[in-house]
Amino acid sequence: MDENKKSTKNRRYIDSFKYAFIGITTVFREERNMRTHVTLGLTAILLSLFCNLTTIEWLWMLLCVFLVFVMEIWNTVIENVVDLVVDHHFHPIAKKAKDMAAAAVLLTSLFSLIVGGTILLPKIFSWFV
Repeated sequence: MDENKKSTKNRRYIDSFKYAFIGITTVFREERNMRTHVTLGLTAILLSLFCNLTTIEWLWMLLCVFLVFVMEIWNTVIENVVDLVVDHHFHPIAKKAKDMAAAAVLLTSLFSLIVGGTILLPKIFSWFV
C-alpha cells in the first residue's frame, strides 16, 4: 500500500467493511480476553437456544454479548493508543487510562452476567423442578 492511500478515506464503501473485519480479526487474534469473551458470549447464545426466550429476552442477551465485545475492542484501542503515545514507557496517567478502560469492560461484563443470570437461571432451574 502506498503512502498516499494510507492517509486518505476509503475510496470504496466495501473497503470500510474490509477494514472493520480486519480490526475484528486483529483483536480476536491478539487479545486473549477477547477470545474469552467470544467463547462465553457464544456459550450464552447457545444456552439461550434451549431456553425458549421471548423476543425481549433475546434482545437483552444479544445486547449484552455484543456490548461486551464492543467494550473489549474499545479497551484494546485505548491500550494501543496509550502505548503509542508513551512509547511503551510507564507513565502514571497512561496507567490510569488503561486501568479505567479495563474497568469499563469489567463493569459491562458484570452487567451482562446479571442480565444473563436473571434471564437464564430461572429457565434452567425449571428444567430440574
